[in-house]
Amino acid sequence: MKQINNILWIIKKSFKYCFFYIFVYILVLSFSTAVSILLNILNKNLINELSSSIKVGQTTGAFFGIAMAYMIVYFIDISNSFLKAFGNNFFRLNIDFLFQSIFMRRSLETPQERFFDKKFMERYSFISNNTQKISSYLNNLIMLFFSNMGTIFGTIMIFVIYEPMLIAYSILCSVISFITLKYTSKKEYELDKKQIKEQRFRDYFVELLTGKEYAKELRIYDYKSSILKKWDNIYSNLRQERLALSLKRISLDNLSLIVKFFLRVAAILILVTGIYYKKYDIGTFVMLFGLIEASYTQINKVVSTVMNGFYKDLKYINDYVEFITPIGNIETKKLNKQCKESNNLVFDSFESLESINVTYCYPNSDNPAVNDLKMHLKKGEIVSIMGYNGSGKTTLSKLLNGSLNPQRGKVAINGFDIGQEKSRVFQYFGMAPQEFSRFSLSIKEIVGLGNIKYMNDKPELTIAYRKAGIESFISKYKDSDNTFVGKEYNDDGVELSGGEWQKLIIASAYLGNPEILILDEPTASIDPLKEIDMINGLRENIKGKTAILISHRIGFARLADRIIMIENGKITEEGTHEQLLLKNGYYAKLFYEQKKVYEEKLELV
Repeated sequence: MKQINNILWIIKKSFKYCFFYIFVYILVLSFSTAVSILLNILNKNLINELSSSIKVGQTTGAFFGIAMAYMIVYFIDISNSFLKAFGNNFFRLNIDFLFQSIFMRRSLETPQERFFDKKFMERYSFISNNTQKISSYLNNLIMLFFSNMGTIFGTIMIFVIYEPMLIAYSILCSVISFITLKYTSKKEYELDKKQIKEQRFRDYFVELLTGKEYAKELRIYDYKSSILKKWDNIYSNLRQERLALSLKRISLDNLSLIVKFFLRVAAILILVTGIYYKKYDIGTFVMLFGLIEASYTQINKVVSTVMNGFYKDLKYINDYVEFITPIGNIETKKLNKQCKESNNLVFDSFESLESINVTYCYPNSDNPAVNDLKMHLKKGEIVSIMGYNGSGKTTLSKLLNGSLNPQRGKVAINGFDIGQEKSRVFQYFGMAPQEFSRFSLSIKEIVGLGNIKYMNDKPELTIAYRKAGIESFISKYKDSDNTFVGKEYNDDGVELSGGEWQKLIIASAYLGNPEILILDEPTASIDPLKEIDMINGLRENIKGKTAILISHRIGFARLADRIIMIENGKITEEGTHEQLLLKNGYYAKLFYEQKKVYEEKLELV
């Protein structure tokens, strides 16, 4: 029942969004099937009319008429291969686009923490790599009803009229094909499932060996031989397993071909016997002889369709539907409408942000990154969250902005649980994360990702550039902020340093004057002197704003109204700079340690 519901869901979505393409494909297949059957009937009549003409010693007008009709239908039949290829591509490309789009939408709605789960990623990769199986399944289904079954039905009707014994030939061929394909289809699906983990490793090593970002390390430290060997071992194992399955399939196919050969010999003997006893004329003999081969081909196609479509592809479809179902019942048009209407702040203007007994533990980890944490941030307050690396600062920031979902507790804006409106919570935040993706886009687009609606707003972009201190950096390029970043896809692109990238991300956080600014280690790639300049700039930019400054560096502490110290995912101290120094605890230890390091670095400078 579950599988039937999944198939019905796929068919419903296909007809809703791709009805025209399906309808055209059905028309092409139905026409092609009718032409194929008509050609066999004309062939029979043509031979009989030729036989009659030979007997009377002259060519009749009926013969010329049938011959002309045969040539026209034959030409159309030859053209059918082009029509079928066109109809198939017309249909499948649009079906693939539809279900790839739904898959991508579901991926974007998937909580970030799922991508840290190894088992989830194996399943995710398996489904992503086999999305096209949906169009394959639908193609097989349509071919079954409007091409294969039509040809077989027409052939069997002719067998019933002229030689019923040939029906047994068709049945036996079907049974042999079914047994063979059932075995190979099951083994192929099982092998696909089994190999997904190794395939992910293989793809990762290919990325290491070919990716630009790893090129320098591979050459400096001579990793390439070691990684190439790892790739070769995995690839060889995958290849051996595939080869073993291919050999089994070939052996079974050869065995079935031998059995089918003897069945075909038996069918031909039946026809020879029939014409010997004048059971049918020469034209009928030729037609039935041709239909033996046609029925053999079509039976193989039908069994292949049933086994690949209703056995193997169905398993892929079940995996797909189970993955996307949470978003699957939301219509695509409705999703687009929601995106257009999501500009307003869902919880009204910002007043407060709080985490209430929030706990979060990454998949495959024994210890929580954030443990039963409570904190409160009010409008206009600047909070500095500090602690050593691995203390839980970045995880807390992702929980606060909705990137991660708490496993216990909740995060609330203005008292409302943000989990209720995850897709629209990000509008409150200007984020400069510690880890960011280096997109190959123009400078303007990279900064614009911080708030899409201002991506082409020149005044807002200019303000963001000024706050991040990148106006002079942008002005040195002839195309200004239209300069493309990265040379991989654009010969005129520019390569940026780590510090320049970090400033672009900070500019994206400022874009559109967000309600809450979250800066996570914003000076990690910047040297001490420029860090002091940036801190001074930050002091001016966040004055009167609501901000969360996350760092393990003491330079940010003096900017904050309140300092929160985190250790092992818990708040250990909280207060102003002066209050925490007086406590002579965790903060004081961190402060004096880093003060000494800063002084030594500045002396060297």
